[in-house]
Amino acid sequence: MSTKAQIINKAMIDLGEKILTDADVASPSTNPAKVAIASWDIILPEMLNTGPEEGWKFAVRKFHGIDRDSITIASIAQNGTDITITGTHTLLAGDMVLLEDTSYDDTYDVKAISTTVSFDVTATFVATGTGTAKWTSEEFAYRFARPTSTRVVKVSVGGIEITDWKRQGEYILTNQEDTEVDMDYILHADDVTIGNFPPHFVDVMWRRLSAALAFDLVQNRELSDSKLNVLERIYIPRAIGMDNRETYEKEFDNSWQEFGH
Repeated sequence: MSTKAQIINKAMIDLGEKILTDADVASPSTNPAKVAIASWDIILPEMLNTGPEEGWKFAVRKFHGIDRDSITIASIAQNGTDITITGTHTLLAGDMVLLEDTSYDDTYDVKAISTTVSFDVTATFVATGTGTAKWTSEEFAYRFARPTSTRVVKVSVGGIEITDWKRQGEYILTNQEDTEVDMDYILHADDVTIGNFPPHFVDVMWRRLSAALAFDLVQNRELSDSKLNVLERIYIPRAIGMDNRETYEKEFDNSWQEFGH
C-alpha cells in the first residue's frame, strides 16, 4: 500500500531530486514541494481517466439514478401571457418541457425560472390543475443526474447495458429508459483512496509525475517528452493488461485440468 508521499518521492528520486517529507506533502512550503503537489492535483484526474475503457477496477463504482426531471405539478396560475407552473424542479430557462395530464398538454420552452418550485411557459391560461411536467429535448426524452465522477463509463437497466445515452453537463441523457438507470462511473479524484491504488496504477502514476516534473521542475523538455513517450507506449498498456487480470474468467477448456489428473 503506497502513500501520496511515497508515489511523489519515487518520481523525485527518478529525477535525482531531493525527496519530500510527509510535512512537505501535507503543507508544501518549498518550491519543489509546491510544484510536485500542483502536478499531482492535475495528473491524478488525468490518470484516472487514462486507462481501461471501463475504468481502473479500483476506481469504478455504481450509481443508481432516478429520472429527476419528471415533475408533479401542484398548480397552474396565470402570469400575463404566460402560465406559472408550480412544482419542485431542476429545469433551466431554455429547456424543453412536456406537459401531460393537464389542460395544456404539449411541449413548451421554459421561458423563465423564478424559483426551484415554479417555472413559466407561454400558453393561454384556461384553468388551474395538476399533472406532470417532464424535461425533454429534440434528441433525447429523459435526463438523469450524473454522479460526481471523473467519467461515466456505462449506463444499464436491470443489468442490460443501454447504448443510447450521452453526457451533457451534469446530466446523462437517453431515450431508452424513463424511470431509473444504473451508472458505472470512475470516482472523482477527490473521492479515491490512495491506499487502494494497485501496484500497476502506482507505477504509471509516479512515471507520469516524473514526466511532468522533468519539465516543470527540472526544466528539461526533451527528458519530459521522452518519459511521456515511453509511458504511453509501454507502461500504460502494461498496466491496463494487469488491471484486466483482476477479474474472474470462466475456463471453458478444462483439458489442462484433466491432463493433471
